[in-house]
Amino acid sequence: MSKWTGYQLGIVCVVIAGLVSKHFYIISIHEWLESLQSWMNPSIAITFVCIIVTVWSMAAVLYWQDRKNTQFFTHKIWRVLPAILGVVFVLSLIGFIVLGVTVFSSITQDQQWQIDIVLLYFLTLMYLFVLSVVQRYGKVRTSEDLIVYSANCTVLVLLITMFFIPNI
Repeated sequence: MSKWTGYQLGIVCVVIAGLVSKHFYIISIHEWLESLQSWMNPSIAITFVCIIVTVWSMAAVLYWQDRKNTQFFTHKIWRVLPAILGVVFVLSLIGFIVLGVTVFSSITQDQQWQIDIVLLYFLTLMYLFVLSVVQRYGKVRTSEDLIVYSANCTVLVLLITMFFIPNI
């Protein structure tokens, strides 16, 4: 096992531990955020941090994968991955709507982890889609630049969508 695999496993464990601790300490986190003088709702702040940590940890995992295998971004799958991920996203969205009408309509605070898992899934899917589009249609650049650029683009698009479009 290489050190890059250890880093990948470590970041995945940290993200999972963060989500589990968020579930157990959500009330304490809300109380602490409400005690601060801030202009942001505590729920939005927690979602904001979750988005950034999820996307950047996914970028770190792919960066370390590229360090293990320098041919990672030259594989043929990257040519068709935008189409594949687009279809998977549409099917996942349909599944999410069906689950939202049936299962997620009666979710309680104790079952919030299910929403976290779905959010993590969609954020990962969104990041991989943006990365595949940048890889397929972007200009030639090194893989490290590609990963950082796509992660930052994904965070920016998600934040603009989440914070500005609902207010219109």
